[in-house]
Amino acid sequence: MNEKNDEKLPNENGQKPSKPKWWKPLWILTAISMVGSGVFTYFVLHGELILIIILEIIFSLVLGFAYYIRVRPSIKVNKLVYIFFGITPIGFGFSMLYALICGITNFGQFIVSFKPFGSWLQLCIIIGLFTIGGFIGNWFGKKRDYRLPFSLY
Repeated sequence: MNEKNDEKLPNENGQKPSKPKWWKPLWILTAISMVGSGVFTYFVLHGELILIIILEIIFSLVLGFAYYIRVRPSIKVNKLVYIFFGITPIGFGFSMLYALICGITNFGQFIVSFKPFGSWLQLCIIIGLFTIGGFIGNWFGKKRDYRLPFSLY
């Protein structure tokens, strides 16, 4: 089989599924509401124009990425989304739990007391917790065959 075809995610019949009729208006309304919120912020809330433009650019990039992962699904992109999902909420949750444990038990001060590498060891532990979160996200993705929730495919 062709490697490109292996990467696409067809439905159970092997056919490319059709999009519902609300699909196109959803993305159009999302883009309009994004631009409308920038205009509203500038004229009604008197926000700074440069800050609004920077935020609109960032939101446009995020919206474009969201559109891309929904319109052109692939296992590689979905795998990255699951790993990112694991890093952000799960890894962040582990880091917050670690911070709570360090605050209650003074474990953080104990780790930092190892001179001269204590603070680097602390940083490595936190990076390790985010990495574990990424592996857990990848594990979730494998269990779901790297299909995103609410995906059309």
